[in-house]
Amino acid sequence: MNQTEATNKPHASANSTPVEKSDSGQGWIGWVFFSDLFAGLRLTFKYMFAKHITMQYPDIEKWQPYSRFRGHHFLLKDEQGDIKCVACELCAKICPSQCIEVIPYEDENGDRHPEVFDIDMGRCLYCGLCEDACPVDAIAMGSHFEFSTYSSKDLLVNKATLLAMPGKTEKGGVVIPASFNSDETVTVTAKNEKGYHWWDAIHR
Repeated sequence: MNQTEATNKPHASANSTPVEKSDSGQGWIGWVFFSDLFAGLRLTFKYMFAKHITMQYPDIEKWQPYSRFRGHHFLLKDEQGDIKCVACELCAKICPSQCIEVIPYEDENGDRHPEVFDIDMGRCLYCGLCEDACPVDAIAMGSHFEFSTYSSKDLLVNKATLLAMPGKTEKGGVVIPASFNSDETVTVTAKNEKGYHWWDAIHR
């Protein structure tokens, strides 16, 4: 073997481990008697006769999302009650779908504030980049997710709507009592009562 062949020949790494063939442990006995099939059927019948955990949404109960849930946007205020946004327009620039429009203005003290802060929820990807890019933590994505509508014009929200939106839930994953109302606008109102965690109801 010459030097060129020795160079082109692949060498095994010192840290590499040999690949072992997967063995299910069943062998030919499990293949003949369909042990995998019966194991799957046993799990199916186990859940078939278990307690049902279907959530009665929206008539009776409602699920509260976790704090990491990316729902409807909302704007925050500072301790003085003023909007925290400084109209730097970073959220509008980083938005991949360009659904945020911010028009700034300066007050008599020279501080910047948003005169217009509009978000087109129909174009939003709910990626959360606007929340990450904000230097003053003025915009965030809350737990509100029930804002479907028949008109795309209703999905264009302004600054006043964003300031009135609820924030993040303190305790997520809880199913609480609720009531469904379809008289004028379809809404699901949560009652201020103690609920149960959805994970506790799963049969394990």
